[in-house]
Amino acid sequence: MMRRFLWILALFAAVPAWGQEDGQAALRAQLARIAELRTSRPGDGLLAYYQALTHAALGDKGAALAQLRGLLGRHLGLIPAPGLGFEGLWEDADFQAVRRQLEAEEERTPDAPVAIRLTDPKLIPEGIAWDGKGRRFFLGSIAQRKILTVDPRGRTRNFSRTRDHLDAVLGLAVDAQRNRLYAVSTNGFEAAAATARRNAVVAYDLRSRRRIARFDIAEALQLNDVAVAPDGTVYVSDSAAGSVYRLPPGARDFVPHGKTGALPGANGLAVAPDGKLYVTLDTGIALMEGGTLQRLSQPDTVVTGCLDGLYWYEGDLLGIQNGCNPGRVVRIRLGEQGRQIVGLQVLQSHHHAAFDEPTTGALADGALYVIANSYVGRHQPDGSLKDPATLQPTALVAVPPAPATAAPASPPLGPPRRRR
Repeated sequence: MMRRFLWILALFAAVPAWGQEDGQAALRAQLARIAELRTSRPGDGLLAYYQALTHAALGDKGAALAQLRGLLGRHLGLIPAPGLGFEGLWEDADFQAVRRQLEAEEERTPDAPVAIRLTDPKLIPEGIAWDGKGRRFFLGSIAQRKILTVDPRGRTRNFSRTRDHLDAVLGLAVDAQRNRLYAVSTNGFEAAAATARRNAVVAYDLRSRRRIARFDIAEALQLNDVAVAPDGTVYVSDSAAGSVYRLPPGARDFVPHGKTGALPGANGLAVAPDGKLYVTLDTGIALMEGGTLQRLSQPDTVVTGCLDGLYWYEGDLLGIQNGCNPGRVVRIRLGEQGRQIVGLQVLQSHHHAAFDEPTTGALADGALYVIANSYVGRHQPDGSLKDPATLQPTALVAVPPAPATAAPASPPLGPPRRRR
């Protein structure tokens, strides 16, 4: 999760001192940075989209529309959506004509089934994890600052306790081997952070619900996702700072993993069975391996930026993309032993009726269970909710990890299995 209004300032961390420049100068500097990147990646459609976004913020309608028109016919899944930076042009007829063209070009996939629908519309959930042994999901609430469990029938129970003193809960990760749940607790995107910023990873015992550790990271700006490697190393992303931290097995504190600020827009994390760490960026996906960092090369026919949740699956990556379109689920094909992106398949297109800011998912029983309607954009800096009466209860959509020719008749997740 990355607050949308912050994106345009966080896209390219190589531009110095955002806070010390006026908005127009910062945007012009951003344009220069994008132009520099396009000299080495001239066919990168996402960079063209970001150029359009920046021109729009500068009030240059002609330049913005020229960049968007250049995307027509490429089928990259780049579709301006409400709240994603084109507010100044949203009522403009020419802009809307181009936006409709871009949307019409994207093929609709069969709608994956809504597997679970909860009853509370005001959770504002961002993170989800699956506990295979207990056959339950963990869901983190931003608005209610708690963790709850959800069984396959949609019944919920509070998991965290008030005395845990959680802030907004974002990323969640289950370490089944060590009987642990890790949760990101942060107020980094709220107004309260101006006076007392808090960022922590909280560890729980899966069976007892006991909070066994809290790892505060004082230098972090806004922690986001968390993932666990096979050896027990815990990784957490800091989206606002463009960094990743790690907690080695047995360590008492998180330490920087790589150079601070080297990962602009760092968000979703996925760990391969051999320990490779994949990190979503504003402009693609990075691989961190053996102390080295590289942005994965990819063909110009795919867009892998704007991803939120990221998951390893059978030699590929599954991702939930929500920053440069209304939201879709994709499978990113890897080659060269996981060191190159070779293709992308849309598993669930943005047309799904339940989608409203899909964020993250959890693999369970042959499907990726996606938080379809997180409403994270409705959560305001003061903790209130925008237009709360229009919110719908949280829906989990079961997306097959391989492209389907027809939607499953029923979700793959069954009721809890009886223990013998």
